Amino acid sequence: MDRRRGCIGKVWLLGFLVCAVFSRAGAQNEGEDFRSIQAASTGRLPQIDGVLDDSCWRSADWQGDFVQLIPSPGSPAQAQTRVAVTFDDRWIYAAFRCFNPAGSSVNSKITRRDGNMDQDNAVTFYLDTFHTRRDCYFFSTNSLGIQVDGRIGEDGRTNDKNWDCVWSVASREDSLGWTTEMAIPVAQFRFPQNSSQPWGVNFRRNYPELYETSFWRVRDQAWRVSQSGDLTGLAGFKKNFSASLYPYLVGINTNAAASGRRTIYSSGSTEMISGADLRFNLGATADGNFTYNPDFATVEADLDVINLTRYETFFPEKRLYFLEGAELFSNRINVFYSRRIGDLDYGIKSNGRVGDFNYAVLSARERPAAGNPSSQTTAFRLQRDVFGSSNVGLLAVDRSYSGGFNRALSTDATLYFPAHLLLNSQFVGSFPSGEGDFTKAYYLRLTRESELYHYHLAFTNIDPGFRDNVNQVGFIQNDDRRELDSTVRYEWWVKQYGIERVTCNTQWNNLWAHDGALRNVYLSQSVGVTFLGKWLIGLGNTYNTELFEKRFHNHTKLVESGYNLQSWNNISELYVWGRNFDRDFSQLRLRGTLKPNEELSLSLEYTRLHFSPGPNNSSTNLYNLNLDYNFTTDLWLRLVTQYNTRNHRAYVYGLFGWRFVPPFGALYLAYTGDRFDVLGDLPPPLVRKNERAFFLKLTVPLAIY
Repeated sequence: MDRRRGCIGKVWLLGFLVCAVFSRAGAQNEGEDFRSIQAASTGRLPQIDGVLDDSCWRSADWQGDFVQLIPSPGSPAQAQTRVAVTFDDRWIYAAFRCFNPAGSSVNSKITRRDGNMDQDNAVTFYLDTFHTRRDCYFFSTNSLGIQVDGRIGEDGRTNDKNWDCVWSVASREDSLGWTTEMAIPVAQFRFPQNSSQPWGVNFRRNYPELYETSFWRVRDQAWRVSQSGDLTGLAGFKKNFSASLYPYLVGINTNAAASGRRTIYSSGSTEMISGADLRFNLGATADGNFTYNPDFATVEADLDVINLTRYETFFPEKRLYFLEGAELFSNRINVFYSRRIGDLDYGIKSNGRVGDFNYAVLSARERPAAGNPSSQTTAFRLQRDVFGSSNVGLLAVDRSYSGGFNRALSTDATLYFPAHLLLNSQFVGSFPSGEGDFTKAYYLRLTRESELYHYHLAFTNIDPGFRDNVNQVGFIQNDDRRELDSTVRYEWWVKQYGIERVTCNTQWNNLWAHDGALRNVYLSQSVGVTFLGKWLIGLGNTYNTELFEKRFHNHTKLVESGYNLQSWNNISELYVWGRNFDRDFSQLRLRGTLKPNEELSLSLEYTRLHFSPGPNNSSTNLYNLNLDYNFTTDLWLRLVTQYNTRNHRAYVYGLFGWRFVPPFGALYLAYTGDRFDVLGDLPPPLVRKNERAFFLKLTVPLAIY
């Protein structure tokens, strides 16, 4: 056993060194398509109205010649776009002139802040302020002037749209297409202080009518930060310590049990809660956030989902405090899952950059709940740039409570090298308290990918008992496994004979227990064809055997179709049938989105799951309806509803929001109603629950330094 472990260690070390050499060689060659654009200093501020008639734009370095990423990589963009950048000592300004080949009828549809601009006639401005070729900020808008902002990390592996910035944008539509102006305050993001080095930059244009995505500096993947140009001419910006306080007040009326939180008033079914967030900048390269008695009243509940496996369902985090900056804590072997943390008394976090290091730290104090003691959860992430866009990292997680703790230590590496190759590795050790045994997990994956193809081969080892050790604060669905998996995906843009594109995908997975038993064999193939401009049809087949108390043969087939999926107004269908744990089953999903006018957008989904035989009412129908109505970009109404026939769950969530000082100064009115049966192993239901709550939340921003 020791000899085998020693051999594995030598193989890992050799692989790391070989890939590091190639990674460094690849990092030294930026490619023949490198571009730069000059930022012009402006003495007179442009008026942000979407009309490009200000004097600063007449003298700016206007550039075009965008290049397609899809559908014809490397070809000139059909939807032509021109860009320019200016700046002063506090702001960076960007302007776009966008031409519509198909006319004004294909102008924008998205009206919700941080909506999906991939489905819209939109532009994006990328800023790599530290010139790392790994991380950047992005700012997107469309012809309606809707704002989307966020951060990209790991050379495109993470994309965080929960980062929000106070910036301005305005767009104007005309007979040629549309124009837009952006004004972005440099105080809103991190940058090297007093440095005159260039910033990394790129610009993107989406034009769904032609399935086209194009870039100013050509890329082979949409989010690949390493394939950026340079923004030159910037003077050394300065940024001092600053802090803003965001106190809030929440009124709650509910028929549920008291929340157990710190209140300033409580009587019967009514409570009033107060707390605050303190956001601060530690100079130009780091920032932080302290929260006291945080409130998540406006967060939607989790909707029911269909899970055909025997493993725990993963639900994404929705609480803003945990979402902002969460990309640095993300890893394949997930040892930090913030959904494990319940209601907070307080929390503090900070993230930033020091030299070649990125860091993130978060610590949260959780209240006692449901018989569980209070706990303190802390996560610390450190990541160092190596060989250009590559990095190595460390993640330490600790959850301590009265009588025990759970701890995990993870190391990882992401190495880029020529020919679009990527090596990911991770090693995790878990350290439970008391009589628990040390357990480990590790992962190695070699990938070759671009926007049109993806191939990978991966090996994962997770010791028996690792899941129980880690899942107090992480998310591990399954342990006691040695796993080989691979994926091959390819996309051909045909663009003739009525066929737009063909997509093929093959996945293979074999999983063994540590005693040598073959636990899982998974093989899946699918093909999809987009034709006649907007139609899609797809077919798939899956061979799957799983070993639990016996070996099950969970084989399935699928057929899917859709219309206009590249745009907001679309409809799709998915039908899956086969075997699931010794039962025949069929699943039908119908989904559609509709935008009848600029203000209103609708999303509807119906899912029917039927088992044969179907004991204990295991078949179900799910009905989902989402509605968004935007009176303005900062005044909106949102409605989310779901009905589940299996447990007769009727869920309603309504939110009226007004951002009077965007993005954080806001007034919210929210209502939730949730009625459902608590089911046992046999009918009838154990109990019928009917919960409802009405919330009013006011947050006021106060600049204190």
